[in-house]
Amino acid sequence: MELEYLKTANSLGMWISCIPAVLLVLFQAWLFLKRAWATGPKMGVTNEQMKEAAKSSLFASIGPSIVIVSGMVSLLASVGGPLAWMRLAFIGSVMYELPAADRAATAAGCHLGTNDMTEAAFANAAWIMTTCCLGWIIISALFADKMETFRDKVTGGSMDAVVALTAGGGVGGFGYMVAQRMINASKSNFVAALAGFIIMSLLNVYIQKTHAKWAQQFGMTIAMFGGMLCGAFFL
Repeated sequence: MELEYLKTANSLGMWISCIPAVLLVLFQAWLFLKRAWATGPKMGVTNEQMKEAAKSSLFASIGPSIVIVSGMVSLLASVGGPLAWMRLAFIGSVMYELPAADRAATAAGCHLGTNDMTEAAFANAAWIMTTCCLGWIIISALFADKMETFRDKVTGGSMDAVVALTAGGGVGGFGYMVAQRMINASKSNFVAALAGFIIMSLLNVYIQKTHAKWAQQFGMTIAMFGGMLCGAFFL
């Protein structure tokens, strides 16, 4: 039987309220794609390179998208379809959304996804999930245009240093997230991270020897799913 607060969470009014936010995300994606396609040729990028980059990006997005959809199942059961759809369209991280909703419900004296969850507690969860991520948006709005100036000062205008800084930042960010899954983590998380690393390493060796396009396009997705599959055996 559906919980009382979920009747409100899945109501038509909630769907109507959330649809404009999701449409905004789709509009932004279209706008960025349009501007990138117009700017690329001005920077000397050929149409063939643009198409290849779009294809590679599409394939690389499959793995993360499926992870988000799988995470949406747990969020959907807790806060309803409309809010889960809207929040994951904006942030895409159930690792943020679910704890935020749970803590908001606890602060309201309720337990998320149970019979004692009230509509007021659900409203509290919706507000917390929405407002607590504003820091990312504010920082981006205030400082995104200044990052290029900061980058040039750090690198001294050297393109080689820019490439190294960009690569190092990406490796450092992903390395930090992986370290959280391996240090003092469960066996399944450790195995998943290690297996993903091994699979990606083998694929990189294969790519260097054969220059296979399918491996370049599907490498991340294969490593992600391979890691998750290996980790599932140790749950």
